[in-house]
Amino acid sequence: MEIRQKESTASMSVSDEHIFERLHADTWSVLFQIAYKKLGDQDEAYDLLQELFMELWDKRQIYPLQTLSLPWLKKRLWFKLMTYFREQGFKQRHLEHLRVFVASESLVLQPAESVGVVSESDFEIIMQAISIEVAQMPDRMKEIFLLNREQHFTISEIAQKLGLSPNTVRNQLHTAMKRLRKSLEAHDLTAINLTFLCWMIWS
Repeated sequence: MEIRQKESTASMSVSDEHIFERLHADTWSVLFQIAYKKLGDQDEAYDLLQELFMELWDKRQIYPLQTLSLPWLKKRLWFKLMTYFREQGFKQRHLEHLRVFVASESLVLQPAESVGVVSESDFEIIMQAISIEVAQMPDRMKEIFLLNREQHFTISEIAQKLGLSPNTVRNQLHTAMKRLRKSLEAHDLTAINLTFLCWMIWS
């Protein structure tokens, strides 16, 4: 019985290694592009991703590898990026990227504000609230929002694809963001945390 248990454990380890290697191969490129876009440094992005995958391996009993998906991994990466910026602070290249996003979304950012602490459990709740709000958007608004935020279509590209005017697309995106910000107010996020979260996920 004891021998069988050892054989089973060894088999599980080999299986885990194969799943982990496939997960790494299938998602690394996408995740690296996200990290690099936010950090602006290839070495920093590489180190952060290495840390993320090491954590996934160490916590595979908590987060079974066969259940993990790219959307889930993106959320883990966003949380790690939030933690990174909170602990390491913003460099000039990060601030410029954030300022462009703030200006494009017509948001107001106070210079004195800084990114606060968001626990892992709170972050999961916030991400769930975002998913629910997006799912509840009117069909056309949701389609426009996802084309822009997830597939990175420009306003003109969306307008051409859906046969709408650019102004209509722009208004739909503005309304969608207002809905999201309003839905997240209940989570007592500061203005900078809310802006930062939107920037992290959608810019």
